[in-house]
Amino acid sequence: MTFTLATGGLLVGICLTIYFLFQQYIRGDFYQELEQRARTAAVFQLEEDELSNRVYNDIRSKHLQKLPSEQEFLIPLGHPPGENVLPEFLDAAFLQAVGQKRYAERHAGKIFAVGIRYEDNQGDFAVIVAAPNEEGASEIASLRRILIFVVLGGIVVIFLIARWYAKLALAPLNAIIRQMENIDANNLFLRIEDEKTQDEIGRVAHAFNKLLDRIETSIETQINFISNASHELKTPLTAMLGEIGLAMSGNRSREEYRQCLAQVEKQAETLKNLTIRLLRLAQAGVSEDGKAFLPVRIDELLVDVVEEFNQANPDSHILLHFESLPEEALELEIKANPNLLKIAFANLIDNAWKFSGGKQVDVFLEGLGPFISIRVSDRGLGIPPDAMGKIFDPFFRAENVMSIHGFGVGLPLVKKIVHIHDGQVEAHSKVGEGTSITIRLPKRQF
Repeated sequence: MTFTLATGGLLVGICLTIYFLFQQYIRGDFYQELEQRARTAAVFQLEEDELSNRVYNDIRSKHLQKLPSEQEFLIPLGHPPGENVLPEFLDAAFLQAVGQKRYAERHAGKIFAVGIRYEDNQGDFAVIVAAPNEEGASEIASLRRILIFVVLGGIVVIFLIARWYAKLALAPLNAIIRQMENIDANNLFLRIEDEKTQDEIGRVAHAFNKLLDRIETSIETQINFISNASHELKTPLTAMLGEIGLAMSGNRSREEYRQCLAQVEKQAETLKNLTIRLLRLAQAGVSEDGKAFLPVRIDELLVDVVEEFNQANPDSHILLHFESLPEEALELEIKANPNLLKIAFANLIDNAWKFSGGKQVDVFLEGLGPFISIRVSDRGLGIPPDAMGKIFDPFFRAENVMSIHGFGVGLPLVKKIVHIHDGQVEAHSKVGEGTSITIRLPKRQF
């Protein structure tokens, strides 16, 4: 409807312009005809005595056929006209304009009048011809009827075309809406039919499918997280309850009570560490962290993390490599949450050192291109090929590291933190030779 009104308004504007211009053209053309007749009348009436009979008859036959209701007036200039000589629409001001400008025109109601100044040997005269433009009025009325028909018919045609085109254009969107209405929490695997088109409808369908992918992944991740977290939390709790029940089942020696308490303390410590890691993993997805983004120098942050790790683990061998840094220090700046990045880097270094059996861990920092690259490489057990696709899943642990203490939440936490910073993380590993985890973070835009 809006399109019809807008287009109809434009059509009305065009027709009104045509009508106005045509009306002006008809009026101008009629004024020219009246001027020509005034000049002919002046010659006929004032110079009749000077014309031969042949010329007089030729002028009369060609030019003096009167228009319907035509009136001719011959008024001497310089002398006031007598009473009732001129009609009301031809007043003294009109005669004055004819005398001064040698030409004047007047429109009053249906009557058009043209006056010219004609100089003769008998004196100066105002020759005036007045008549209604009946033929022009008829042409204008015909044009008006045609334009009204064009406007009304055009609006109807535009409305029908707009309805048809809107139905045609919205058909894909209606199909998408019908498919969307069939998707709920029980069938998130359904997708909108994406025809791979580059128009807006295709882009909407593609964006909605990507949104469904993220929602489905998020829900599956939460389900797996809750299932695995409950299992992991249940293990130390069960062990603690078992030790407490064993201690309370009968009289025990002092040493046996001490051993029970030691086991309870060990399981409580395990439970505490697991709870802290789970809280970090959950908090890494909270959007409020994005409000704490600050300019951060990655090299300085890495130095702090390595120093803190070495203080906590005096026997560690963590080696920083800054050979490929850019010349400008500002190119090592990113906008980030420093606390989250510290957690991510500490997890990578802790994993590398833990699974390398105390061997040297190399941390490489590069700042070439639009990204800053941080690569942590160890010389440890490596990751089996069939486990590479699952290392970022919460609580997943490869079979070859089951003997090493861990919870399987380090790398998932790293991935979440990196994604919060619009970065990328990837892993390369070979069994028996070691693993390399690479993080790429976008440089700060100035």
